[in-house]
Amino acid sequence: MNANRGDLDISTLAQLRADIPLHASDHKGRPYIYLNTCTFGPVLRSIQRRMAAALRAENEEIIAIRAKEPGVRFYGRVEKARHTVAEMLGVPADDVAWLYNTTTASRLAIMSFDWQPGDKLAVTDVEHLSTHSVAQGLAQGRGVEVTVIPSAEANRQARAGAFDSEDGPGYTPSFFLERLDRLLTPDHRLLVMSHVSNIDGRRLPVAEATRLARARGVRTLIDGAQSLGMFPVNVQEIGAEFYSGSVHKWLMGPPGIGFLVISREARQNYNPHHAPIPTDASGKPCYSQVTAATLNELGTSNAALRIGAGACVEIMQRVGLETIEKHVRALTAQLRAGLRAVPGIRVASPDAWEISSSITTIQLHEGSPARCQRLVERLLDDYRIVVKVRPEICGVRMGIAAFNTAAEIEQVLTAVAQLAPAI
Repeated sequence: MNANRGDLDISTLAQLRADIPLHASDHKGRPYIYLNTCTFGPVLRSIQRRMAAALRAENEEIIAIRAKEPGVRFYGRVEKARHTVAEMLGVPADDVAWLYNTTTASRLAIMSFDWQPGDKLAVTDVEHLSTHSVAQGLAQGRGVEVTVIPSAEANRQARAGAFDSEDGPGYTPSFFLERLDRLLTPDHRLLVMSHVSNIDGRRLPVAEATRLARARGVRTLIDGAQSLGMFPVNVQEIGAEFYSGSVHKWLMGPPGIGFLVISREARQNYNPHHAPIPTDASGKPCYSQVTAATLNELGTSNAALRIGAGACVEIMQRVGLETIEKHVRALTAQLRAGLRAVPGIRVASPDAWEISSSITTIQLHEGSPARCQRLVERLLDDYRIVVKVRPEICGVRMGIAAFNTAAEIEQVLTAVAQLAPAI
């Protein structure tokens, strides 16, 4: 296995870019410009090799030979991946449970509550579709009352027709916190909010919101799908009882593996799989012996995926999340400045980096879902640029990752300027 250590010797943005599998070109020799990492990041070639080697090792060393020493070494590496992820998140390894993806992790946290008719759940208005879906299901099936917390004073983001020339969604953290303070009550059992919204990239004040919720006795679940790998995140400092995430976006790891952070305090009331809890001599539950893993990880696991997840985090840590944030912040400013100069284009994402991210969503003057879809298709067909429609606000989303370059952003701006007026 040590023969593959060189696969992880990536420490610069240039080396990271050289490792992405997106250099295929068409008959004109044009490579892809990939701006859809917010949906699915390219799995680094080194991570693919590391997982392939792990799969071979598990079968050849562990299953075929069944020797104790190789097994101890191999599964020690598997468990090391949990510690690597925990270090990135700033939490103890005992707080981290492996799951399939962010959606599965978030749903498990939500469904760990014994919801009863009349119970209250709070979500923000910019959550992922999967969160709104489970909220709707709880309302229908359990009679749960769902409170939607507005995050912006003006709802300009939802308009699909003509718009004024002002950029941004009218979002300010102070307005969101004021509305949260007004609408969240001690009767709510859980607040669910994204760290970064997948719709337009706004960054919500998760630490402040968590403190507000805790003061009312309300637990908090943070969806970290769009934050992890874009900038440093310290889950323990945020203080939420639950934090969900995965590695297949900005961390450029494999799909099919995510995690749920469950604080030690929260584990005393978390047991969706009805796992037995260790007891002391008097029969009293010993929650200090319960880890997030023992409450969530059931049956046979995919060791190669876990090793891949740990490896991609290791690479990002070596490159430096601060370095990545500085890079994508500069490219985002370049993109947004150029987009503002394109007639008929409105930047629908917040401008200030402190309340935003490298996700930029644009809207078209007198736009429609069909026009947005045509723009996405023409960018791909004519310029090999990969972006995505955001139907919630009738917009087109662009996500800048660590491997993108200033030259690519200039090509994107040229393409949008040529296509947008004619779409």
